[in-house]
Amino acid sequence: MASPALNELFNAAIGFAETMLAKEGEFIPFGVSLDPKGKVALVHGNVGSEHPASADVIALLQSSLQQSAAQGSICAAGVCLDARVVLPGTADKSDAVCVRLAHVSGEAVEVYLPYTGQQPGTHAFGELFASEAGAFRL
Repeated sequence: MASPALNELFNAAIGFAETMLAKEGEFIPFGVSLDPKGKVALVHGNVGSEHPASADVIALLQSSLQQSAAQGSICAAGVCLDARVVLPGTADKSDAVCVRLAHVSGEAVEVYLPYTGQQPGTHAFGELFASEAGAFRL
C-alpha cells in the first residue's frame, strides 16, 4: 500500500482482528476510520441483532463510512471481515482476514491475511497479499 493513511488503518484493523481470533476464534465485521487530524477509530455496525448476518453489518459499515467521508469527517476508512479466498498461485482456498481500505483521494485496496485454525488461540497466519479493491470506495 502506498498511502501511509491506509497502512495505519490496516495495522489497526489487523491487530484487532488477530486479537479477536485469539480470544474468541472469530470476529464480527468492523470498520476503522481516520479523521483529518490523523486519529484512528474502530467502528462497529449495530444492525439491531445479537447475531447479525455479516453481509448486513458490512453493508451498514460501508454506507456509514462513505457518508462520513462525504461529510468530510474522515479521510480514509476500512472494513475488516472474515473471508474465504483463493491463495495466489494456487487453486487452494483459505480462511482469511480481509481488510477493504479506501482513501478519499480514490486509492483503494483489499488486503488479505490467510489463516488456519478455528479455535481461540490456535490460528496460524500466512503471507499477506493484496488486490485492487472494487467493493469499497469513498
